[in-house]
Amino acid sequence: MIEIQVPQLGEVLREVRIVELLRRTGDPLHRGDALYIIETDKTTIELESPYDGRLLSWRVAAGDVVPIGAAVAVIGTDHAERRIQTQPEPESRLVPPRTRAYAKSKGLADEALDGIPSATDKLLPSDIDSYLARPGSGVTPPVGYRDYRVTGTSRTLIYRLRRSVSTVVPGTIGVEMPWPRLEIPQSEADATKPTPFQVFGHAVARTSRDHPKFRSVMIGDDMVREYDQVNVALALARPNDELIAAVIRGADRMTLDEFVRACTRQMRAAIRDGDQASEDTQILLTHLGEFDILDAIPTLVAPATSVVFLGVPRRGSDMARITMTFDHRLINGASAGAFLQAVAKCLDVYR
Repeated sequence: MIEIQVPQLGEVLREVRIVELLRRTGDPLHRGDALYIIETDKTTIELESPYDGRLLSWRVAAGDVVPIGAAVAVIGTDHAERRIQTQPEPESRLVPPRTRAYAKSKGLADEALDGIPSATDKLLPSDIDSYLARPGSGVTPPVGYRDYRVTGTSRTLIYRLRRSVSTVVPGTIGVEMPWPRLEIPQSEADATKPTPFQVFGHAVARTSRDHPKFRSVMIGDDMVREYDQVNVALALARPNDELIAAVIRGADRMTLDEFVRACTRQMRAAIRDGDQASEDTQILLTHLGEFDILDAIPTLVAPATSVVFLGVPRRGSDMARITMTFDHRLINGASAGAFLQAVAKCLDVYR
């Protein structure tokens, strides 16, 4: 048996996100077959099987954020170059600095780490948690507070935010526009009345058709990928303060009624199944109307090109503020300003 690990793809790369598992347990494999897809701080990469054999098991799931060197899968083969060590010798086991820091925060001295078992040849914070959860670990529980690990959707968001900090050069601008432009009366032909946020999102998508940079994303620092359609993501909050996105694909080609129905459908799916953001999501849209939030500086999450916040009107005024953060590597202030002006003009067609 051979244990497949996440390879070191760059000197500063510390962890990756598992996007998709391409094979099922029991599938035969040939060297070079696509095995799984990861998301790094720059792009997504399809990784191949380095051996012939059969997939015995996965050690990860789609959506997991794992460190470089983490075990991904186990392959059965007659030509294993390295056999799995279920009980690695302490002297051969790697203890990363972040694991030492985590152990220290839990009250464990460095010399205690040798006696903590691990699932792989690397001691991870999860191994520390498993050890401390056992009766008789000898560690006194803290008094007055509790520690818990961030997992699931929140862990993915943190990964993407860190990715954005390391890659995106953000710029932010804002304008004001009359809120009544977003209030569209329900017609007899429409099944539902669009909300102001839906009208705004549709206008942003339609405007992007004539502004190619807003339907593009950066690939590294020297390549732009321009898409033929606009995919917008609506920010949603789930219980436990989880932030996810519902993606409307091809939004620029939809009528307003089609867009409204797509929003309802995708939002329900995202609440039920989880985040829908992908590498070809170019624009993020956010609005906190239920909390009467007037203004914000939205955080851009790569690989999106821009994130646009719609505020509510000020008290006693019909003016609302739109704030946009954009990737300055691709878009300059003048282009961003022209885009927002075009969005405001696009809203005139709904009147």
